[in-house]
Amino acid sequence: MNILKNIEIKKLFDTAYIFEKTPASLSNYLYLAILFGFLIILSVIFWYGYGRLKKKQPLWRKIQMRVFNICFYTGLAGLFLIFFRWQGVAYLGSRFFLLSLLAVFIIWAMFIIYFRVLVFPKELAKFEEQEKFEKYLPSPRLRQTSLPRRATAGLPRKDKK
Repeated sequence: MNILKNIEIKKLFDTAYIFEKTPASLSNYLYLAILFGFLIILSVIFWYGYGRLKKKQPLWRKIQMRVFNICFYTGLAGLFLIFFRWQGVAYLGSRFFLLSLLAVFIIWAMFIIYFRVLVFPKELAKFEEQEKFEKYLPSPRLRQTSLPRRATAGLPRKDKK
């Protein structure tokens, strides 16, 4: 774990260090590239893993899309930022964008956790209750054939003159 020895917490609060226009591109960014690549691979795993659940209950699609979006787009943006750092592109390779990406990821993850813990169980209970209710209703085809087409079915017609 050589990378943990290189991290100095005091530098993360130094504005000159954070907003440096073109930081050194020869650094241990391989670890970050691996992390962002892992996020993209994780998004694909979540896409197919939740795919089985959404066949049984379509509400799982909401969770699937949220987890896929956070992992895929954070990984993709991180790989772009690492590429800009490696190429020495001014401002786009700065540490500020990596820290802002980290902040966006944390806030986005908190919203997903809030949805999964507080909102999703209520929607799931409502969905299961709706399915129980619809289980005892006749099928739509039977409902159409059992009802008359018009209210005056079977009554004699009055011809208009």
